[in-house]
Amino acid sequence: MALALPGVGVFGTCPAVYTLVPVLRDKGFLVQAIWSGRKQDAEAAASKLCIPFFTTQIDDVVLRKDVDLIIIFTPPSLHSQISVKALRIGKHVVCDRPGGLNQTESLRMVRAAAYYPTLLAMMAFSLRFLPNMSLMKKLIKENYVGQITLCDIRIVCESMLERKYSWLCDSAMGGGALSLLGSNVIDLLHYLGFGKAVRVHANLRTLIPTTDNIGGIRQVSSDDLAVLQLQLAGGTLVTVFINSDMAGFSQDIVVCGTDGYLVAQGGDLKGRKTRELRDEVLYLDVEDFNSSESFSSALPRIHMKGLMRMVSFLRDRFSGVEPQTDSIYEPALFDQGLYIQSVIEAMRKSSETRQWVKVVTSQEEGSDSGETSWSSYA
Repeated sequence: MALALPGVGVFGTCPAVYTLVPVLRDKGFLVQAIWSGRKQDAEAAASKLCIPFFTTQIDDVVLRKDVDLIIIFTPPSLHSQISVKALRIGKHVVCDRPGGLNQTESLRMVRAAAYYPTLLAMMAFSLRFLPNMSLMKKLIKENYVGQITLCDIRIVCESMLERKYSWLCDSAMGGGALSLLGSNVIDLLHYLGFGKAVRVHANLRTLIPTTDNIGGIRQVSSDDLAVLQLQLAGGTLVTVFINSDMAGFSQDIVVCGTDGYLVAQGGDLKGRKTRELRDEVLYLDVEDFNSSESFSSALPRIHMKGLMRMVSFLRDRFSGVEPQTDSIYEPALFDQGLYIQSVIEAMRKSSETRQWVKVVTSQEEGSDSGETSWSSYA
């Protein structure tokens, strides 16, 4: 017998929320409340998304008896505060990337999740739910490319800034290409089975410090260009290029090995064995959106589809559906968010010092071992 789905409380009114709420409703969830730091934003979102309750007070959502699942898409400065409060009173939590502003905040989230291990404490790294990423992981495990030697990732997109000055303009507040897009890349590397980053090198630049609406005393300090290198524990070299000053959105992931290569372009996947004469199409993303699922067109296609499949995971998890062994549904838990924060911090230090920097992940105060315990989903 299928279990009843929990009521949902949503924090934030960013474009992802306008995609997420209709999908949640389509999958059977009841969205009971929405929060924003600004009353007019909360009221507008509640009206447009047909949510019965809106507020500017965090406790008004967290303490509601008809809300058991908290979904957080706020500025990163609020991730830890809301997550820890929700988990401590027994609520499930799904939190947007990157999971706080630093390792200290991420560590608080990890510890709060460990206190109630039966609760879901999950990061919303939705790209790992895409079918082409799941297939790429499977083929890598089956030695389609042989021993992996290089992974090259390139992302070009339009500016992530809003029309007026906000936290997105400040890297210290979680804005920038590294934090918002690079965090997804770091997560995918772990999801695909490449291993953890040992050392990193980064060049972070703000190419456009002012816009037509942002200038004067308050200028943009977040990076719109990120050129990254990661040396992984298994010996694989990863190169990443992110440019958020272009039009549209494209993401290419190339995995090279001793026996061939795999190329993920957007939601598609192709590959070639060393002895083959041409590429073979392994997965073609031809799925269309339903009208209700295309409520927001502000997100790139692959991010929208990732969110849709993440919601399918949530529905199955709370319905008591047993995942199949080859299921694409493999969530990123809070300790993954802590690891990603450690990589981001190392990259920021590398960009400042212009040197390779060792990645150190702290699980306990005073720990410098760089070891992270990876929890399995229960």
